[in-house]
Amino acid sequence: MTARNLVIKFIFLAVIFFSSNTQAWNAAGHQLSSAITWELLSEQDRNYWVDILKHHPRFIKDFKSNIPQFVKFNPDNFNEWIFRQAATWPDMARGFHQSDKDKYHHSTWHYINYPLFLNESVNTDFVNLDEHGNGKPNHTFNILQALETNIAILKNQAVDKQEKAVALCWVLHLIGDLHQPLHSTALFSTQLFSEGDRGGNSIKIRGQGQIENLHWFWDSRLNETTSFKVIDLKAKKLLEKYSDFKPTSNESTFPKQAKQSHQIAIKYVYTPVLLDLLRKYEGQNNTSGKIYISNIYDQQARKVSEKQIVKASFYIAEILKSLQG
Repeated sequence: MTARNLVIKFIFLAVIFFSSNTQAWNAAGHQLSSAITWELLSEQDRNYWVDILKHHPRFIKDFKSNIPQFVKFNPDNFNEWIFRQAATWPDMARGFHQSDKDKYHHSTWHYINYPLFLNESVNTDFVNLDEHGNGKPNHTFNILQALETNIAILKNQAVDKQEKAVALCWVLHLIGDLHQPLHSTALFSTQLFSEGDRGGNSIKIRGQGQIENLHWFWDSRLNETTSFKVIDLKAKKLLEKYSDFKPTSNESTFPKQAKQSHQIAIKYVYTPVLLDLLRKYEGQNNTSGKIYISNIYDQQARKVSEKQIVKASFYIAEILKSLQG
């Protein structure tokens, strides 16, 4: 590899790393979700979906060329790595060159902003809370519309495998996002957050090293490495820990899952202590005030995140099983 190519690859990876604090679970979190899902699928299901992923229009660039050396010569690990990579691919699209970025990157697809109000209600009529799309992918969709549309693509027997591969990446990714509480919620106030807190991205924090905002903090509670073996062990550990979990009918639809995630955000993310301090900053119109994240809050966030990623993985597996064929 030439020096120029090394620089280009470094810049691309840097874009992915530094932008990961604004979208979704981090790469390790999404790979963990896919690793759990992989354990829940039959060999037939695995082969069916990996075959589709191998038709991805950017398979050579974004999958095959990035496979770790130790994975290349192990067929089982090879297929699972492709499956895990697919869940991170929608975030990778943010680093593409402009033409492919315009085609594949959809920033609003990652969330829905059910409002939470810091003080009195403010106008949130501009927030897209629609649960259904129009059948065709649209750049302005929220996460519920994007999921509905991409699952419809996977169901459609007339759609080719290239288009299905892209849709599958989005489904794997977005169901994970749906279970990250700050992808369902935005805090609104008259002064600091008149247009919302961007799912916690606008709330500055301290006490967590380089992590600078609340959204980034919640994104990174699951894992800190994308090591294939470490994630594999973590997936098996979580499956054992939550072995009694079963998807329930009252959470069977994506809108229900999004609203449950919103309730989790109200209970565990925007705690009374956090809201009281934000009200103080609101009264002062203090845009630089920071929230201290305690060890107790951190421990609770990790527990919530673990449960949420396991739930997401079960739902992904159930959907893929129902769509296979």
